[in-house]
Amino acid sequence: MIEMITNVNSTINNVVWGWPALILLGFVGVLMTCLTKFFQISHFVHWIKNTIGAIFGEKHVVAHTNDKSISQFQSLCTALAATVGTGNIVGVAGAIAVGGPGAVF
Repeated sequence: MIEMITNVNSTINNVVWGWPALILLGFVGVLMTCLTKFFQISHFVHWIKNTIGAIFGEKHVVAHTNDKSISQFQSLCTALAATVGTGNIVGVAGAIAVGGPGAVF
């Protein structure tokens, strides 16, 4: 029973993580780029101006709010801190699990 499950899982993994899925992913990326008329390229300046550029140019993005909500910039920093912090913890734990305590050093 376990061998049958392992064989089925292996077959599915070969399709999902193999060349067919990679080719399909590339095809869908090119198709969506053409269908949206190269949106990610034609609107690049708009994206930069309203995301990273807004941090430096518009004061309301980084300004503190009077009510108890947080600003857009504070929300971004909180999300990044949570992602980076979790990655550091998991990275060290993974290194210890795979290589033992010496892997950290």
